[in-house]
Amino acid sequence: MSDRALNNPTIKSLILISQEQCPEMQGWENELYPINCLDLSGLYDLEILNNKGLKNHEFWLNLINLYEGNSVYLKSIAILIKNIFDGDVAEFLAENELVITQEMRSQFNQLFHRLSPIEQQIVLKLSEFEQPLSRETLRESVELSSTDLINGLQSLQQRYLVTKIKQDKIMFKLSSIFGKYVKNFNLD
Repeated sequence: MSDRALNNPTIKSLILISQEQCPEMQGWENELYPINCLDLSGLYDLEILNNKGLKNHEFWLNLINLYEGNSVYLKSIAILIKNIFDGDVAEFLAENELVITQEMRSQFNQLFHRLSPIEQQIVLKLSEFEQPLSRETLRESVELSSTDLINGLQSLQQRYLVTKIKQDKIMFKLSSIFGKYVKNFNLD
């Protein structure tokens, strides 16, 4: 797809939507100006919830924030809320727990098993902590070379599983939803 699309003079625009940023995309961005990569963090598309017939509009933003604005997660959780809570978002949120649906669990299971052993080790360590960790703290707690840790963090960022937070030091945080999956479900 990439070479044909990039070398085809009849293609004026191409939009590629992906859950991961592959290394080739970074190369295109640098070599083939004006190619740009746009990271979309959480979306606030209320239509997903409206289309599923959910109630309590005043709680929808809380639900969207809880599921990091991820439309795939929101569709899955909206179906669960419709079926189990009769569409009542307030009642679902009163459970005060981040629920991972069977569909999400299946997706996370596939995703976890696609990670390299180094990435799995980093994810498992990050899931043990609620707060972000510095690269130095991570290096002390996992038995990885500096190169493996740095490359693993970069790959996990490209998969949108780890975010970088700038504080006094640069910190790394695991996606809260994926982190809950890693902590609570048997990873066989």
